[in-house]
Amino acid sequence: MNGRNLVLFSLLYGGGLRINEYLRLRVKDFDFDHGCISVYDGKGGKSRNTLLPLSLKPAIEQLIQEAIALQVVDNAQAIGPSMPFALDRKYPSAYRQPAWMYAFPSITWCNHPVTGKLCRHHLHDSVARKALKAAVKRAGILNK
Repeated sequence: MNGRNLVLFSLLYGGGLRINEYLRLRVKDFDFDHGCISVYDGKGGKSRNTLLPLSLKPAIEQLIQEAIALQVVDNAQAIGPSMPFALDRKYPSAYRQPAWMYAFPSITWCNHPVTGKLCRHHLHDSVARKALKAAVKRAGILNK
C-alpha cells in the first residue's frame, strides 16, 4: 500500500481507531503538539483521545494540506464539508474554516441527508475494504 491507504491502515493499527472513527476525522481532531487524536461520537456514542503515531505526522500533514486545498476550491463554489448537527444553521460560514474539513474527504459531492444542501462528505467505508482486498491479492495471501 501507499499514499492515503497506507496512512489509513497505519492509523487504524497504530492509533487504535475503528474504520468509521477514522473516516470521520476532521482537521481539528489532530493535535500534533500533544501527539493525540480526538475521536468524537465513537463506539457507544462516546468521545475519547487516542495516540497519534508520530511516524505518521508528515504523511498526515500532507493529506491535511491536500484536503484544505480541496476545500478552498469547493468554497469558491459555495460548497463545504458536511457539518454536524445544527452547526450549519448556527454558524452559516463555518464550512469555510479549515478546521471543519474532513481529513480524508470524498472525491465527489453529495446532498446532505438532512438539509439537502450540496456538500463534501468523508470517504465511504467501502474504500478501505476495497483497498485492503487489493493489497491482500497483491501480497498473494490466500483468503480462506
